[in-house]
Amino acid sequence: MPLLPILLIAIVLAADAGLSVTADVPAGGVVWPAIVIAWLPPLLVAGAQWVVTAVCLRALRRGRASGPIMTAERAAAFARGLMLVNHAVAVLLCGWLAAVRRMIGDLVLIDEVIAIAPPLAGVLLTWAVQFPVERRLREAVLVRRLDEGRPVHAMPGRARYVWRQAQLNILLLLIPILMILGAAELIRRGAARWVAPEWSDAVGQAGTLGVGAVVFIVAPLLVRALFSTRRIDDGELRDDLMEVCRRHGVKVRELLVWATDGTMINAAVMGLVAPLRYVLMTDALLETMRRDEVRAVMAHEIGHVRRHHMPWMVLCLVALLAAADWALITPLLWIDARWFEVEASIAPWIELALMTGMVGLILLGFGWVSRRFERQADTFAAQHLSGLGRPDGPDDPAPSIAADAVDSLRSALLTICRMHAIDPKRRSWRHGSIEWRIAYLESIVGRPLQGLPIDRVIRRLKLAAVLCVVAAIGLEGYLLVAARGSAPMTPPPDAADAAVESIEGAAAAEVQTP
Repeated sequence: MPLLPILLIAIVLAADAGLSVTADVPAGGVVWPAIVIAWLPPLLVAGAQWVVTAVCLRALRRGRASGPIMTAERAAAFARGLMLVNHAVAVLLCGWLAAVRRMIGDLVLIDEVIAIAPPLAGVLLTWAVQFPVERRLREAVLVRRLDEGRPVHAMPGRARYVWRQAQLNILLLLIPILMILGAAELIRRGAARWVAPEWSDAVGQAGTLGVGAVVFIVAPLLVRALFSTRRIDDGELRDDLMEVCRRHGVKVRELLVWATDGTMINAAVMGLVAPLRYVLMTDALLETMRRDEVRAVMAHEIGHVRRHHMPWMVLCLVALLAAADWALITPLLWIDARWFEVEASIAPWIELALMTGMVGLILLGFGWVSRRFERQADTFAAQHLSGLGRPDGPDDPAPSIAADAVDSLRSALLTICRMHAIDPKRRSWRHGSIEWRIAYLESIVGRPLQGLPIDRVIRRLKLAAVLCVVAAIGLEGYLLVAARGSAPMTPPPDAADAAVESIEGAAAAEVQTP
């Protein structure tokens, strides 16, 4: 779900770049069809989800176990997927963005926010519809928590539950993206007005990159302001978490607990630089998991930092963009230049199909890369729990992945499944299924602590990304130089030629005059 804000904005930017079949609404044109297509389907989809959820709740009241809960979860996920598809249809095929600008004008950031409002409202409705199922799930584990002596939270109301979901799954990414988008629009307009035309594009791109870097560096401060967080209290738990950081040389500014009323089990390390790096763990995670499970989760998150996954993810994304461009756009341009010309009527459809193909390839590739980084983070957690970074005694045996380390990780993953009613076989685009992750962890028990196969896979992946980016930069430079070198040299006309052209123009004007 955190991918949703990125895709919503990407669709709007694609339309803004001209990849829309109906890119404009003429003056006086009718905008109601675009409004209906943008707003009505999300409401209908949410209504269909409500019917499915009502059937699942009836099955729960009749005593059925986890099946209806998982069905309701799948229905909610499917509904959100349909809303994303409808957003693409409304913006790229039906001129929804153009209709918004026809009504209010091209205001900085306002038109984009209104354009993504229908799918966002629909997604919020899916969580509101799903709330009774989540409440029944909380009620089912209430007695178990009381028997185990764990803290019990009052179930938040529907509005508070929806707000918690929006914080984690939408606002965490959407707000920084909108900040960058608004700043980029202001910089681009300022450059067009105050900078020479030959330099305006370069200034706009450089300014956007600079603003993007600043926003993502200070984004953890935004999280602290957006979420209800507090410092993890001094004690054994805090000492355990800080020991993971110290052993691997990872500096953090603070360890925080996010108050979610016990509704979420999640953890994250936020921040590219140490002075603004925070470790965030939800209250449900700290209250539900055993001490060794919390250490395993912490080691997994620190593994992302220690293995530098965030900058490498950005580089891999750039490499995937270049590879997708070579795979789809470049061949079409080559064929078009040599064998045929694309008719103007079908050109937008071809561009839209190519963009869809590029997005599909990028998503497939980025999902594969992300799952391998998650696997390496799981491996790092198993390595840490098996003694990685701890000074070995003179009589210690050769270090290897310990079975109890994998048991702690397995237990933590299964706790997440149990508390959120997640099927361990359910696939995840970024993380893979829980079953897939556990099977891998069990396969490395007894293997040497260093030099595991996933580390070699990641090294080859990083090398391929670097080579792809370098090749893309080199190719762009070569094409730029070749384009300049092949520009035809037109000699300036002499005075006689200019006089002849002037006489011919005057004669043509006289002939056309009635």
